[in-house]
Amino acid sequence: MEKRRKGDMWRERMVFHICLVLLTLLQITAPSSAQSTANSYSTRPVNVSVAAGELVMFYCGVTSASSNLTFSFHSSKGNYSLTCPNGQVDAVPQVLYGRCTMKNRELLAVWTLNGTSLSDNEAHVVCQQPNNLDAPAAVLHVYTFGSNKGILIGCTIGGFLGALVMAGIFYLVLQKNKTVQECFRGDEPEEDDMNTIVTKD
Repeated sequence: MEKRRKGDMWRERMVFHICLVLLTLLQITAPSSAQSTANSYSTRPVNVSVAAGELVMFYCGVTSASSNLTFSFHSSKGNYSLTCPNGQVDAVPQVLYGRCTMKNRELLAVWTLNGTSLSDNEAHVVCQQPNNLDAPAAVLHVYTFGSNKGILIGCTIGGFLGALVMAGIFYLVLQKNKTVQECFRGDEPEEDDMNTIVTKD
């Protein structure tokens, strides 16, 4: 009986030590709360859908304990980076603005795109911090309101007016040009000049 107790105690100690080792390993690999706070995103960029011509804004924010933040804008027109907190911005086109602000202990990076166009469709932003593998991203979707129908109606009206103008010009040319008139009228007998003598009976 005593051997059995010693064996059970040995097993309990062994299970305890294994659990202790596993907890230690989990603690080592898990980030500390200070690291988690320093590298966490308080505002993540979100996907945006807008009509062509509208203003769009992307935000990315981190707690003020973070050292810096890089917010990148990628589109068919080029790739641009905004580095915060110093607000260093790559040379950007006139419709794209980047700025950094500190608000309520949050370092906030903002990209503003004025007057979106269809060429901006599928542009995306990426928010990055040094020593942080988490890089949230968002995509811009630009749409139009029935532009295909508008183009079709415009082309139809334009084609009709163009045909009307051409018909008017053709009519004026036909009236003025004798060669064209003869071509369409055919041969007409020429009238002889006849003098009529009137006599009194």
